[in-house]
Amino acid sequence: MSTNKDNKPKQVTWFNGCGGRIGIVIGENGDHAYIGAALRHDEDEDVEHIMQYGAKFPLAAALLLPPSKRYSEG
Repeated sequence: MSTNKDNKPKQVTWFNGCGGRIGIVIGENGDHAYIGAALRHDEDEDVEHIMQYGAKFPLAAALLLPPSKRYSEG
């Protein structure tokens, strides 16, 4: 399994999907967002896992989604 570049989350949008929750995470920097399944029992750990191993998702599309949680910058 390959990993993505280190990045910190800016916001996440959660969806209930068939078989579990799906997260779309926007990082503080980069040209794309990340999408992945919630595999853990802690939301912040899920976000970290998606940032590290999630599939790339178009940033322009992710910015149109309503955020479920925003992370503070700094």
